[in-house]
Amino acid sequence: MKIIHVNSTMNIGGIESFLMNIYRNIDKETNEIVFLTYTDEEFDYEKEIISMGGRIIRISNPNSVSTFKHIKQLYEVIKKEKPDVVHAHTHFNCAYVMIASYFSHIGKRICHSHSSYALLEKRILKKIKWFISRTIMKLFSTNLLACSNEAGTALYGKYKFDIIPNGIDISNYKFNIKERNKYRKQYNIKDNEVVIGHIGRIDTPKNHKFLLEIYNEYLKINKNSKLVLIGDGPLYNEISNDIKRKKLENNVKMLGSRNDVNKILNMFDIIIFPSIYEGFPVSLVEVQANGLQAIISDVITKEIKLTECIEFYSLKKTSKDWAVKINETDMNRIDTQKQLKNGIYSIDTTIKKLFEVYND
Repeated sequence: MKIIHVNSTMNIGGIESFLMNIYRNIDKETNEIVFLTYTDEEFDYEKEIISMGGRIIRISNPNSVSTFKHIKQLYEVIKKEKPDVVHAHTHFNCAYVMIASYFSHIGKRICHSHSSYALLEKRILKKIKWFISRTIMKLFSTNLLACSNEAGTALYGKYKFDIIPNGIDISNYKFNIKERNKYRKQYNIKDNEVVIGHIGRIDTPKNHKFLLEIYNEYLKINKNSKLVLIGDGPLYNEISNDIKRKKLENNVKMLGSRNDVNKILNMFDIIIFPSIYEGFPVSLVEVQANGLQAIISDVITKEIKLTECIEFYSLKKTSKDWAVKINETDMNRIDTQKQLKNGIYSIDTTIKKLFEVYND
């Protein structure tokens, strides 16, 4: 089976992690995967994709060309490649992919929602534009998929969709004391220091500014602590400057994009996710597989609570409230491996469900 996954990039991120988890675990003898992307840069996952026999095709970013030219470029690639499945992960721009796929006579045309941000939109013109996109997706696709109920409702509105769990290789995230000691030594973190972690693209939805305010308050409670940020993004420099402005350089470490998150998790004591919105954050499945405690905003889908590691907390609370909450949390790890391996968020379950859609 030949499958084209359409996504703007293949840099480290939530959607990209989902796609790579699938690609690493599918049968590559019987399945050919092509990643159709929108930027010229070399991606974080590019070498790994190529090493596994995958291909990356690049076309113009839809923000830099007309809608007609974008659809034309999509059509030319899809028509030439002749895939069995076109699987789009580009949110409302999935509409363009569906048009190009339909007129290329592709039998299986799939939209996949990974974010709930549209639920927050208040602007009328934007809502009208999205209504048109939803209608196009419904008319020209064969399947509408989502990672959660909130993400599906955000993208498809009233239209029916199916949920595909964002599975991971659970055993790959099992807590490892040797890795904990190794990474703490590498970053000059003492054994008795509390390490607060965060994983995610450094952009508005992840609420890094509030995260720094929370940590600033926590530091007043416990000076023997560190905050470690994993991720990159458009607000990287701004957040870096905020760290300097707050004089937190000695306590906050920015590690950028990483492909060893499963190992870095071991050096954390707790994870904080004060996100403004999410779809279904795969990183929080990884966190639970590691047995880490996590305090997350109450706007994140309740479907993410797979174990007792997760505790929801209101964004209406102050940064001081969040700091106190962290201080009151039992940071001992929980062994969740057996529970998660038997659940729907194992990568084997995800692949099985996905290929049921492909083969239907």
